[in-house]
Amino acid sequence: MILFKILNCPHNLILEENNFNSGNNEVSGQKKGPLSNIPPLFFIFLSLSVVFFLYQIVGGLAAYYVLGADLQTMNENLNLTRIIMSVAQFMFILFPSIILVMLQDNDIKGTFRLRKPKLPVFILSVIGIFAIQPFLQLYLYYQNELIFSLPFGQEVLKELKELFDTLEAATGTLVSANSVPEFILVIIVIAVTPAIAEEFLFRGLVFRNFEKIIPAAKAVFFSGLIFALFHFHPFNVVPLAILGIFLTFIVYHSGSIYTAITCHFLNNFISAAAVFIYGKESFGTEKMTHEEQIEYALLGLMSFIIFSAVIILIKKYSVMKDSAGNGIAVSDGTINSGDSDE
Repeated sequence: MILFKILNCPHNLILEENNFNSGNNEVSGQKKGPLSNIPPLFFIFLSLSVVFFLYQIVGGLAAYYVLGADLQTMNENLNLTRIIMSVAQFMFILFPSIILVMLQDNDIKGTFRLRKPKLPVFILSVIGIFAIQPFLQLYLYYQNELIFSLPFGQEVLKELKELFDTLEAATGTLVSANSVPEFILVIIVIAVTPAIAEEFLFRGLVFRNFEKIIPAAKAVFFSGLIFALFHFHPFNVVPLAILGIFLTFIVYHSGSIYTAITCHFLNNFISAAAVFIYGKESFGTEKMTHEEQIEYALLGLMSFIIFSAVIILIKKYSVMKDSAGNGIAVSDGTINSGDSDE
C-alpha cells in the first residue's frame, strides 16, 4: 500500500483525455476497429489469452518441432534456441499486440505512446532502475529465508522450488556466454527483444485499456501486477510487480513507451552482464554471514531511499503535471500544443 500511495497519479487527466480522444476521433473521421465495442477489461483478458496461446502453445510446439524435447539438444544448439526465442517474442507477443490494437481502435501511436519522452523523467527513470536493484535482491534473499523456514508445507515448497530452479537453470544456460560476440547475441535475446515486445503488450495495450475504465493510479498498479503474474514465477512475483508498476509509472509520467523500453532493457542487461562477468545473476540463493547481512541490509535501505526520492522527483517533473498546469489537452499519449515536441 505504501508503494501504491507513492505511485499515486492524478486521474482526472485520463477522463479529460478520453473525452478529448472521442471528440478528436469524430473530427478526424478515424475509423474504429471491429473489436472497438468489446469492453476494455474483457479486451485485456482476450489479448492476454491470445498472446499466451500463441507464445506458450504455438511457440512451444514450434520450438519442439525444430529442437525436440531433449534439453541436451537445446544446449547443443544454443544460438539456434536463442534466435527462435527472439523471433517467437516478436511474432507471438509484439505483432499480436499491434494487430489487436488495430482491430480495437486503430490508434497505434496513442495506445503505445510513440512519442519522445520528457527528458528529466527519462533520466530519473534510468537512475531509478539502477537504484532499485540492491533492494530487490535483498528482498528475494529474505523472502526465501522466510519461506523455507516455515514450519509447514516444506515438501510442497521444495518441490515447487526445484521445478523453478530447473527452469532457471535452463534459462541460465541461454544467458551464459563464453565470448563477446555470444554475449551480444544474449543481450539481443534477453534484453532487447523482451524490452520491446513486453512493453508494447503491458505498457501499451494493457495499460491503455485499464486507463479507459479506472483512475490512472489503479491502472498503473494493475498493469504492473498482471505483468508480474504473466511471468508465472511465484517466487519472483513481488520483485516483478515492483518492476512492472515502476515501468508503467514512468510511461505515464514521461508520456512515452520509450522510457519503459530503455529501463526494461537496462534491467535485463544488468542480469545478463552479471552472469557474463561474475558467473551468477544474484546472491538470492546463497547463505550470507551475519556481517554480510548487515552490509546488504544497509545497501538495500539506501537503495529504497534513493528509489523513493526518484519516484517523488518523477512526479514533480511529470508530463501530466505540466499538461494540467498549462491547460494543455492530452491526447493519444502526446501533448497537443503549438509545438508538440516541447
